[in-house]
Amino acid sequence: MMLRAMFARILSHRHLVLFALGLLVAPATAQDRTSTVRYGRDIRPILADRCFRCHGPDQAAREAGLRLDRRDMATADREGGAAIVAGDPAGSLLWQRVTAADPDQRMPPAHANKPALSPSELSLIETWIEDGATYEQHWAFVPPSRPPVPDAGDNWARNPLDRFLAAGLARQGLEPSPPASPDTLARRAFLVITGLPPTPAELDAYLADPRDDAYERLVDRLFDEEPYRSRHAEHFAQPWLDAARYADTCGIHMDAGRQIWPWRDWLLRALRDDKPFDEFVVEQLAGDLLPAASMDQRVATGFLRAHVTTDEGGAIDQEYLIEYAAERTATVGSVLFGLTLGCARCHDHKFDPITQEDYYGLFAFFFNNDEPGLYSQSKDVNRALEPAVDVPSPEQQAAQTRLDAELATARAALQKEGPDEAGERATFFGDLERDSGIAWPPVEALTATSSAGSTLTIQDDGSILASGNNPDNDTHVITLRTAATNLRLLCLEALPDPSLPHGKVGRGSNGNAVLDYVRLEARAADSSEPWQQVPLIWAIADVEQPDGDYRVVNALADDDRGWAVAAHTQAPGRRRALFLSEAPFAQGARTELRVTLEYDSIYARHSLGRVRLHLGQIAESMLDRLPLATSGFYLAGPFPGQRADLYDTRNGPELQPRIDLSQRWGDVAWRHDAGSRPAQANASLPTGANATYVGHEVFAPTARQLQV
Repeated sequence: MMLRAMFARILSHRHLVLFALGLLVAPATAQDRTSTVRYGRDIRPILADRCFRCHGPDQAAREAGLRLDRRDMATADREGGAAIVAGDPAGSLLWQRVTAADPDQRMPPAHANKPALSPSELSLIETWIEDGATYEQHWAFVPPSRPPVPDAGDNWARNPLDRFLAAGLARQGLEPSPPASPDTLARRAFLVITGLPPTPAELDAYLADPRDDAYERLVDRLFDEEPYRSRHAEHFAQPWLDAARYADTCGIHMDAGRQIWPWRDWLLRALRDDKPFDEFVVEQLAGDLLPAASMDQRVATGFLRAHVTTDEGGAIDQEYLIEYAAERTATVGSVLFGLTLGCARCHDHKFDPITQEDYYGLFAFFFNNDEPGLYSQSKDVNRALEPAVDVPSPEQQAAQTRLDAELATARAALQKEGPDEAGERATFFGDLERDSGIAWPPVEALTATSSAGSTLTIQDDGSILASGNNPDNDTHVITLRTAATNLRLLCLEALPDPSLPHGKVGRGSNGNAVLDYVRLEARAADSSEPWQQVPLIWAIADVEQPDGDYRVVNALADDDRGWAVAAHTQAPGRRRALFLSEAPFAQGARTELRVTLEYDSIYARHSLGRVRLHLGQIAESMLDRLPLATSGFYLAGPFPGQRADLYDTRNGPELQPRIDLSQRWGDVAWRHDAGSRPAQANASLPTGANATYVGHEVFAPTARQLQV
């Protein structure tokens, strides 16, 4: 409640209120203006302490079917009369039982271990019932409204706040203290706003100001001028930091260090710069979900990341994910609602109007985070608990903005065609066609079979069309015959067809396809010789699906990866993939080729529907001009260890000749990382002291130097 009163000052802080929180915390209602007794302020605390355990919101603990927290039930007719009869204390069972002389009849009963109501509490209950027993919603659910200024304190009030103070004092039968001396007022202002007393020089400067509004000027100065506005922010941030569970360590087990101070600095800026209270709350709860969220708004959600975390080896990951969500729920309840929501984790709240369903409805918002329950162990006090974000300083952000502008200018200049560029481009492609030696001699499709019952039909243009059964996984085997020699290239064309879904290239319901593996074999035509595999070492395609590692080089190996053609996201059109053999093949007069296309990805029924195969020649000199082909990036780790030993310790991935998704090192395996890019800082690597391997396969048509 103090936090609500304290941070209400963010909305308007020009009038300094000293220790009058009890008058300002609860929202004002009509009952404030007509009665000296209020349900929310005076009656609910009594009923919650003495009655609600047995006659409150918790259905499982409720006795006699009586609820005193709801007016409709408290005033309902019952055997022997209503618990509360508005305007008639003597006719109210509640009044009869709390004033009963017989201990067996008096409430609360002895077994509740609660004291009987005191005379002052009985007087409040009696007055409240006489006045009509008006209920109020719990203050946490009532929007604040501006009440009329009381007509009080005419002889001394200097502003509207003084009149509220005068009304409160009058209700208690008190008179205001004599006006404080100027030096006392100044000291109070300094202590409340900045947390520090004035220096002798600061006090002397104030006392020497002869103007009538010297005090108001002092308050404005403490809020608006440095160093006071920063001191004010630091002073007022302390209770909010405590409420948010802020700490520079994780809290339990090793109590290792962690870095979350950018959120602390955000809080200081918000208080110093007088951020509106609605923005202050929204950004801390969901700043990262705002449209086009700024870095500052994302940092604000550190309010929900400041909780205790565990890295204890025996902890259960899922258990602590639940604990983290429960902790956030309880924190939001206590800080923003002023309610102990945690009580409803196991049952309906016994004292406040919160059911278990309410609790887990809010809990669900905090149980959808991408975070570990069991964090990796680290002695690095500078670590940021994953998932983390790099927060640039203002200087770094300015430099980044400048570099982005320079990069945009350079890219624009790069796109602008020079005066000789068109002619040079025509010459380049002319020379390329002349010197490449690329040719596509005739090839005949002989047979096409399916391992899983698809019907494969050779078309007049030499393509093979799949129809009929569409199995989850399939293998298509196509045999070809050619009289050409010194072949190095296999070209696969995926053709759209009206018989395929959406007229696209794949048999998937969305028109897409994933080719897992391509195998090429050769033998002399019309012979019974065993097939000889032709190793394929390089591949390139005109389309590769971007939402994962679906590059065409994946089809060079028979593993769990493949080439996806993104047909479901693009207009119908053909796809082409080019494969290069390790050495020339087809050396005799005529050669038969067997091409195996495997479709066994996790995406069922995703085979290509119509393919056409070509065999090609290429000059050796042209191979040096072909570009490198690469896979996506993969991570293996983290492997924890001592910082001094991490680099020299062999964990397994560094000994593998290629990325093998089936390989395991304990619980660690290769996993695709879409966020990793060449020549950039990658934020997806785990934090803390550990070894994590980054893998990236490179396929070169010829031996060449590669800068890493």
